[in-house]
Amino acid sequence: MRKVVVPILVVIILGASFILVANIISNTAVAIKNKGFVTVKGFARQKITSDLAVFKATLVQENKDLKACYEKLIDDRGKVEDFLEKLGFSQERIKLYPVQIKEIYKRNERGYKTEKLSGYRLTQNIEIESKNVNKIEKLSIEIAGVMNEGVKMFVAPPEYIYTKLDDLKVEMIGKATANAKERAETIAKKGRFRLGPIASVRVGIFQITPVHSTDISGYGINDTTSIEKEIKSVVEIKYFVK
Repeated sequence: MRKVVVPILVVIILGASFILVANIISNTAVAIKNKGFVTVKGFARQKITSDLAVFKATLVQENKDLKACYEKLIDDRGKVEDFLEKLGFSQERIKLYPVQIKEIYKRNERGYKTEKLSGYRLTQNIEIESKNVNKIEKLSIEIAGVMNEGVKMFVAPPEYIYTKLDDLKVEMIGKATANAKERAETIAKKGRFRLGPIASVRVGIFQITPVHSTDISGYGINDTTSIEKEIKSVVEIKYFVK
């Protein structure tokens, strides 16, 4: 008798499960219809390669004598320019900013600045832009060779930029919108209702990150540290339903 009861119980449980799942799907579809719309998110991502790179560095020199300090700065700048020329950067590509002069005052035993002048600190910024991003990458690595010659300078990480971003953003919105529509059509088919016109569209913040990065920011990310990047777009669309 027990052998007969067990199969019957299994059939009853499975039948109840199928009814429960069917009710969930049906109730979801009814809820969407009652509200009059369905909201879906569309996603799109694409790999991009930076087409512009920027190299920035600052020459620094300190000396008690202003003239000697300036002469050493000019000598260091000459070494840097010679190095850049060897790497194929012409003088026209090198942007030099005006020399900045800062007076240095002695400090007392308590660490407070006094009125007694102890020397000068001169700085000059150097900047190079190039569409040859690999060349800038090589420069940022090999510039250490000049510093080994006694040139004192601070080198910033190179910036890698994609200059066609505005056009690409429009394209990415289109792809994300198409993805959202595809998702909405799938939901409509499963829920047995038809999509109506679009009620509203909200475009999310673009995330431009290194390839394979999972970083996300509510303010958006615009990575300039890597040559190879990935742009991600999100679009939220609300459809009327019939």
